[in-house]
Amino acid sequence: MGTYYKHRKTESIKVPYSFRCEQCMKESGPLTATISGMEATINSNFKNLDEKREQKLGKMAHENLVSAVKEAHQNATGKNIYVKAFKDECPHCHKPQSWAVSGLKNDMFSTPIVCVILGIILGAGCYFFADVENSLTIAIAAAGICFVLAIGILLLNVIKVSSKKKQTSTATQKNTPVIEWSAVQNILNE
Repeated sequence: MGTYYKHRKTESIKVPYSFRCEQCMKESGPLTATISGMEATINSNFKNLDEKREQKLGKMAHENLVSAVKEAHQNATGKNIYVKAFKDECPHCHKPQSWAVSGLKNDMFSTPIVCVILGIILGAGCYFFADVENSLTIAIAAAGICFVLAIGILLLNVIKVSSKKKQTSTATQKNTPVIEWSAVQNILNE
């Protein structure tokens, strides 16, 4: 049996932003959000990649970064949904801002959906590939555990969103962050 190595690369970029606190009304001052692309991966039989594969891995990582920045820009400018990279805690009063609730709502279902899909795959795999007499029971148990986990994570996310909403409900003025997209304009132009 051969050995293979997993080569990984992730690119990230810093985006400057600031906001006026909705609670204490002070300016946050210059802040920096770090947006990262998904990890690019190449499997190889060799510990070190050749130049061609190294370039391919770098290109994949860069494309993932471009995709993440464009999505963050599109969501922020078009839908007022801000990714978690834009921290909403005021540096002065340490209270959250209402504009961050949209980012929590946007990510609320992603992990539970992954758990449900994993449950379906595990259940089907246990049912069709287990050489045991009670493979249906094992399949239902495996899928059930994943479904219960998905429901638990969804409930936790709902609690987080409602808690953030409650914390920001006393704000007298609803503000949005000022994001300097010009700092990443070269990425947005790709």
